[in-house]
Amino acid sequence: MAKNKLFYILLSFAASIVLIWVLLSQINLGDLTKTFTEIEYTFLLIYIAIALSATGFRAWRYKLLLYPYSITWRNIILVTLIRNLFVDLLPARIGSLSYIYILNKRLTYSFEIATSTFVIAIIFDFLTLSPFLILAIFIVGLAATAISTLSLLTLSVLFFFVIFVILWRITQISSFLLKFYRLLLKLFNAESKRWAKLTIEKFHLTIEYLSEIKKKKIFGRILSLSFLIRLAKYGSLYFLLLSLLQSHGFSFKTLSFWKNILGITGAELSSALPVKGIAGFGTWESAWALTFKLMSFEKELAILSGIGVHLITNLFEYSLGILAIFILAFPLIKKTKKKKK
Repeated sequence: MAKNKLFYILLSFAASIVLIWVLLSQINLGDLTKTFTEIEYTFLLIYIAIALSATGFRAWRYKLLLYPYSITWRNIILVTLIRNLFVDLLPARIGSLSYIYILNKRLTYSFEIATSTFVIAIIFDFLTLSPFLILAIFIVGLAATAISTLSLLTLSVLFFFVIFVILWRITQISSFLLKFYRLLLKLFNAESKRWAKLTIEKFHLTIEYLSEIKKKKIFGRILSLSFLIRLAKYGSLYFLLLSLLQSHGFSFKTLSFWKNILGITGAELSSALPVKGIAGFGTWESAWALTFKLMSFEKELAILSGIGVHLITNLFEYSLGILAIFILAFPLIKKTKKKKK
């Protein structure tokens, strides 16, 4: 296992190096320097403000899902910032599982409470993706770009329908998965193992809490917050892109908000790749550049914007996430020092 992990890390590192080198070889480094040195700070500050509001909305949603179990605003915001740090750091967005780990191991919430609230939150994240994507496709035009096609629209509608059914039948689907898991354990003669009994128990408790969340009748508020989270995400990245491209002649009139949504969606699909660059570097920029190029962006601007957006968002989220880790760990560090004395 250790060898496999090392191989994967080396492969990811190699992917980042090769793809970044390929991208940089296709642009003028002077233009890249100009993009950063002539950044529009007003729009950059708007990006920061909207991105922070998205964190606040996400924390609020977690707080609602956790009710009646209380959590302070300080702690849930710290958990959210740490989740934001890891979500892009690891492939296939598995970094978002840090939410479960911190709630369970650091803040002593039960595994089933952490897991069930995580599952509902991620389902609503997926549920709000299609409406924005469908609207963007219609506004940009079904035949206006190489990626705004009828097939993409069909996939978006089907994706929304599947996620809606999962949300609607979450407890029934979870119960089916539990039965399937128990069948696998039986096939491998592992049903009597201690770890197997523990996982079955935790699975049962998670299903029970999922049912409790549904009974609270808060899905209307959760959906509203989820739309605000996604709108804030797209809005913040639009202003960040505008801050980077204003020196290249772009303005509100020439930079389409809806094309930006399609571009972001294309870039985020890179997280589903079996091999992802370290922290997404290389693969994310390549997917962004390809998507924007398909939407009639000049190749150089597509690459410049992808590098700029990804670098700034990572620096912003990683800085806040690392700070949140230190703040959350500080009481533990303090207790350890007292024990040593």
